[in-house]
Amino acid sequence: MNNLKISTRLNLGFAVIILVFLLLAALTFWRAEKVSEASGRMALQSELLSLAGQWQGDVRQNSARSLAVGYSDGGAMLDFFKEAMAATSRGTTVIQKSFLEKVQDEATRKRADNVGEVRKTWLATRDQVNALKAAGDEAGARELVKSKFVPVTDEYIRAGQQLLDGLVADSTATNKEIEQLFHQLYLLAGLMLLAVMVFAALVSWNLSRSISRGVEAARAAAQRIGDGDLSQRLTVSSKDEIGQLVQALSTMQSNLAQVVTRVRQGSESVATASSEIAQG
Repeated sequence: MNNLKISTRLNLGFAVIILVFLLLAALTFWRAEKVSEASGRMALQSELLSLAGQWQGDVRQNSARSLAVGYSDGGAMLDFFKEAMAATSRGTTVIQKSFLEKVQDEATRKRADNVGEVRKTWLATRDQVNALKAAGDEAGARELVKSKFVPVTDEYIRAGQQLLDGLVADSTATNKEIEQLFHQLYLLAGLMLLAVMVFAALVSWNLSRSISRGVEAARAAAQRIGDGDLSQRLTVSSKDEIGQLVQALSTMQSNLAQVVTRVRQGSESVATASSEIAQG
């Protein structure tokens, strides 16, 4: 590194710092994309959870109505709930269709399909109960309710609850995933910023030390030359601007030493000639 120019070392240091910041930005963008994907999944899961909750509410509501119709005497209860049950069933069909259009993962789709299959059996059994009630077969209607409708209703509610529980578990897992992504992002960003700070401190310390040492060596050399000491050998330990300055001082010292030597030799020659002339 000492053979590089000071400006080059500064530029390299800044380049590394900029590179690390670019890596940090890329990491942040990558993690942000992951968070965005997970947030999208959570939004979809929340929507599906709302639909499943409405679906389960419709199931419980119509099941209670159908049980009331099955255990009641006469057809008055059937006439009273008939339109409401039909409207709720139509709404449930819309919810089921919307749910299946939105769902993406296979596990949730399988649970929803299971609810749909149980619903078919439940609707068929309910229609049989209503038909018996309409025909005036009270005993047959009650027997069918006990033997088939109550079990299929329990199965229907249980399947709907399994769908809800699965969605809640998925939503909880996605929420934890988002928290982990943010934690990893903060941790990696902190570590990279710490690395940048340590690197910048080391580069600054190393650069300032090399410059101060070089400047001090050049100052001491110039002071010795100014004091007339041309005997000290100057050692050039780097090729940067400080090293070039020391090299220039070394060259100047060498040239001055040669000049002094020539002057001394000239003075000695003049003194010798004067002595010879004086002796005749």
